[in-house]
Amino acid sequence: MNARGEEGRVVRAGSCDVAAEVEEAAELRVVLVRLQRQLRARSDNYLTPSQSSVLARVEQCGPLRMGALAEAEGTSPATVSRHIDGLIQEGLIERVSDPVDGRASLVRASPEGASLLGELRARGTAALRNALDGLSPGERAMIRQALPALQALTERLQGGDGDGDGDGEPAVPATRPPAVPTTS
Repeated sequence: MNARGEEGRVVRAGSCDVAAEVEEAAELRVVLVRLQRQLRARSDNYLTPSQSSVLARVEQCGPLRMGALAEAEGTSPATVSRHIDGLIQEGLIERVSDPVDGRASLVRASPEGASLLGELRARGTAALRNALDGLSPGERAMIRQALPALQALTERLQGGDGDGDGDGEPAVPATRPPAVPTTS
């Protein structure tokens, strides 16, 4: 692992530095997951996190084909289709004909789905605002100062370089070891 020194020199990081960076990333991940869970719990969201994400993406991006939605969500078309089916049953998503290709269909948020998202966002924002009110002015200032870095981190992860090595290539997904055949 390399880091730029004060005068632009490349400095090799020792194993202690690498361990500290791994620990920092792990701590950040745990804090963010816990924060998200608390916000979800306080918004009374009955949807799964995946369903919420799909519904929000469809509302944000407008009518989408399933393949484009799967790509935007970073998951398989089969998984997105399963989530869409559940959201249709709840009346939160609608299928509509593709005006360009009548053989294809698009999905869009129903008025009920858009309304639910608005309510969930308002509840989550209120819960976060109430929690922020309990922090000291200094703690709130630190959070405000961290927002641009957190936004940049989010964009970096969304940009397909989620492994953080700066090469523009996505992280190699973990694979399971091959199954060992058993003899019976």
